Amino acid sequence: MAGPTSGHGEIQFEEAKVEESQLNVIGDRKPAGVSAQDLQGFGYTYRHNWGPRNGWWVLNLTSNSFTANTRAFVSISEGPTSSGGKFIGNARYSVYNIAPDNGVVAIRVFVDWPNPIGLVVDYFFVNP
Repeated sequence: MAGPTSGHGEIQFEEAKVEESQLNVIGDRKPAGVSAQDLQGFGYTYRHNWGPRNGWWVLNLTSNSFTANTRAFVSISEGPTSSGGKFIGNARYSVYNIAPDNGVVAIRVFVDWPNPIGLVVDYFFVNP
């Protein structure tokens, strides 16, 4: 799929599976482990380090817990390609679309920087 260009080329695609052990429960219910069944009717946060990126990307995060009715909210920022927090550097990061579907939440992002740099995404999911 050819996408918008602004000196960084076409849109690229990648997929990753949710590491359910890294989900965080919102509210007072704190189960030891979060299963797909637990995700019904609750909010969860998840941080995924997509590694070095630049230009246009469609990033597909997969989980059996996602449905077309999942509410997904995303923030992106620069971050180290190892573990650690996010920070505001000189690059501009933009989220253009968020599209939940059965088994996947896809996001379209643009990293406005000439070379690949760390992309960290925070997700907030609610399954009504």
